[in-house]
Amino acid sequence: MKIDYKFLKSILIAMEEYKLHQIRCYDLMQKIGVMDERHVLNEELTEKFVGHIKILGDNYFIESSDKQGNYGFGNMNNGYAMSNPLYRITANGYEFLDILKNDTILNKVKNFAIKNAWEIGKQLIIESAKINML
Repeated sequence: MKIDYKFLKSILIAMEEYKLHQIRCYDLMQKIGVMDERHVLNEELTEKFVGHIKILGDNYFIESSDKQGNYGFGNMNNGYAMSNPLYRITANGYEFLDILKNDTILNKVKNFAIKNAWEIGKQLIIESAKINML
């Protein structure tokens, strides 16, 4: 699976815009169109969602109340066994979201691995802020 930075951005923005500091997995899936209000999954987006949630977790951009470390998704023969844990954006996640919201910086880092994109993006935001302060 290729990392889709726009999809990561949509996940983090939905979390940021939520009224509470934590959001249930199912609520997040509904907000970005992975699941409808009857809890029916969009099969095309489910795999992408699971992969991108795990990428965000691997990089400490989100935390989950799922203490098993699988963010509420267990593998089964025909898909996933799902629970409904809480997710929250970490401080690193908010920094990464700032990078994703800046289209100029995002275009510069979107072809990098996520860890490199975050590190380079932080430096570009710092440089941009210095220029804007002058």
